[in-house]
Amino acid sequence: MKDEPYKKINEQYSIAADGSLYYIEPIIKDGEVTGQTETSIANHAPILKELRLTDNGIECLEELVFCVRRNNQNSEDVVLTGKDIHSQTPHLKFGAACRLYNDKKYISKYREAMQIQCEEAVCSILYQHTGYAVIEGQRVFLNGKNSVTAEGLTDKYNVIFDSQLSNYCFTSGRHESRFDVLLKLLPLIAPQKLICTGLGLSFLTPLNALLRDIGIEPRFILYFTGKTGTQKTTMAKLFLNFFGSFDNGTSSPASFVDTSNSVEKKFALTDSTLVLLDDRIPSTTPKIRAQMEAMEQVVARQIGDRTGRARMNADGFLRPSYRPKCNLIITAEESFSNVGESAIARSISVEIKPGDVKLKELTAVQKRASELNECMGDYIQYIIQNWEVLQTKLKPLFEELRDKAQNGGHGRLAECVAHLQIGISIMCDWLISIDEINEKRAEELKASAWSVFMELSEEQNRRIAEEKPVKLFLDAIQEMRDRKAIKFIKISEDNTTAYNGFSDKIAGFYDGDFYYCYPDGIYTEVRKFYAAQDKTFPLSKNALFKQLATDNLIEIDTGGQNTKAKRINGKRSRLLWLRAIALDTDEDNEQ
Repeated sequence: MKDEPYKKINEQYSIAADGSLYYIEPIIKDGEVTGQTETSIANHAPILKELRLTDNGIECLEELVFCVRRNNQNSEDVVLTGKDIHSQTPHLKFGAACRLYNDKKYISKYREAMQIQCEEAVCSILYQHTGYAVIEGQRVFLNGKNSVTAEGLTDKYNVIFDSQLSNYCFTSGRHESRFDVLLKLLPLIAPQKLICTGLGLSFLTPLNALLRDIGIEPRFILYFTGKTGTQKTTMAKLFLNFFGSFDNGTSSPASFVDTSNSVEKKFALTDSTLVLLDDRIPSTTPKIRAQMEAMEQVVARQIGDRTGRARMNADGFLRPSYRPKCNLIITAEESFSNVGESAIARSISVEIKPGDVKLKELTAVQKRASELNECMGDYIQYIIQNWEVLQTKLKPLFEELRDKAQNGGHGRLAECVAHLQIGISIMCDWLISIDEINEKRAEELKASAWSVFMELSEEQNRRIAEEKPVKLFLDAIQEMRDRKAIKFIKISEDNTTAYNGFSDKIAGFYDGDFYYCYPDGIYTEVRKFYAAQDKTFPLSKNALFKQLATDNLIEIDTGGQNTKAKRINGKRSRLLWLRAIALDTDEDNEQ
């Protein structure tokens, strides 16, 4: 503000050099203005610096950026909303030292002085999300520093992220060697399965919005697993460089110590962008175990279902939902603990062993990581230029690849393979269009990637089989029976037991064809078995028995009940008739 006696807001309000806010009122006599009175109403003056709309991709919020003139100085910026201005004490937003000389009398005038400044202010737009937006008829991929249009990079749009997302950006530089880094140096760092899955997910990710529009959005998580020191986080961050600037000293966009609310919001703000959820550590204490497992389960649902939690305002209206729009890499020493079969099917896992990552080659690419970022900027420009063509092409391609990937395993994994292959396929189309590879090389890249993805899918199917509740149930009974933690009493042909020495370890009876289990007792023992291993059995008793019936592992009664009556030693009880073939691996079933 200039050093002058007053700065006028309008004819009624002005600001003194020391910051006092004055209300000016004309003196009227006989219908004519003969002078004016100037009344100081505050020891400070709010000065509007900027009126802006903040767009985070889910909702637009009006923000008013004020500073305060007091004691001949301007304060730091303070961001207010319209609701703040209309409160009973708007001046307190600027600090306790800012006061009105008579609150009740001058509060309405103080508010008016603020609103008058808003009337003539030019409104700017601040974007707080990545991803595609149509602005003034032009499709734009928003990101920090530079955004991408069909014509190339632009810094026209004001995109600012908070805290852990601040490293997302596109660099304006362009090196002729960037394609060598992508195609020649990057594959030298680690085994093919790690590089292929990282590239597949990275180049799939900018297609998320387009795939969402046609109903085939990716719904899986990529895990990098391995013991500490295997460079899993370093490799994940290397792939994040396609979308920003991430090195070993850069904090990850999200971690397992974050709250579920903050992670949910980050996943929503990073539209069509790759995110890392870092450091799923082993369960050292019950508290840490619960924290890790809860986050893993929440994230699996968020990405796997692509839904955000519904929330309600105090007035009863629903608030906008933060729906996850990113693709995700999780790094973990220990993964898939207490998350269940469904969550495992929402994932593809790559194990990194000691020595897999070549440190010399890794360092060489890390020094040129910005060239990966340059490649992604070019690739997104290609997507925008070919948006309509891709809209037509991608769904048939996805369906073809999904059908080809069906191998009798979980259906979700076929979709994972199809999506990863789409990332590689469209990457190859882009490279062909700029004459960086030919058709033959593209087919070689796609064939090798397909082989890798199918192998990983089969490995994940084996993990799913290990976590099936029915298998967990049977495995627990077998182990407890074999180490005599529970007993089954053999019954003879006339339905009499071999002895009457019952104890707490008796789980039921057997006759060579069935194990007749006490329903509540056997379920309780199985839950205890897994609780001792810090695991939670994933199904309720009724749901488990229903699944056993579906798999034809128990005999049901004529009424459709999963337990059936059996008379033993003259006593009739309803028992779980578990087929012996489900538990027995040899002819010796003596307990």
